[in-house]
Amino acid sequence: MFEGWANYYLMVGSSAGALIGLMFVVVTLTAGRDRAEVERGKQLYTSPIVWHLAVILTLSGAAAVPGMSARIFAIATVSLAVLGFGWGVRSAVGIWRRPGAPDSAGFDMFWYGVAPAIVYVGLGIAALGLLAGKEWGTTAIAVGLMALLLVSIHAEWDLVTFLAPIAGTPPPNDQA
Repeated sequence: MFEGWANYYLMVGSSAGALIGLMFVVVTLTAGRDRAEVERGKQLYTSPIVWHLAVILTLSGAAAVPGMSARIFAIATVSLAVLGFGWGVRSAVGIWRRPGAPDSAGFDMFWYGVAPAIVYVGLGIAALGLLAGKEWGTTAIAVGLMALLLVSIHAEWDLVTFLAPIAGTPPPNDQA
């Protein structure tokens, strides 16, 4: 089905897998922070990033499965795109309702919620194209996964550059 795309999916899937590993490092930067703050960050920031990367890893692996039919792959992609769209909307609304840093709420809402949701819409359309037998479907799915990877890299970088400088410092309301 994805003849000639093996190296591409190997590269994209491996990158996603490595970035999932980096998320474990990102999470350790929250050690000692207020539990409610960490839980909110997990729900709106870190877990959605891991979801996006897991979607990339899963679809890259599925693309390499010998005998994978275009129909099964397209159905799986549409399903994951619908769920991913939900994650994006959930993050955007959650950040809008309770911004972690009010001065960056719009930025965070876009990069952690809106941008992934837009990518998932495109990925879902690409999968529907593949399901309908359109030649562009295969390329559009590859573009969608790369876009999702780039959005995830941006979000992960943003988290690291936000958390690293405050790692190990007590939260502002800590009375220790």
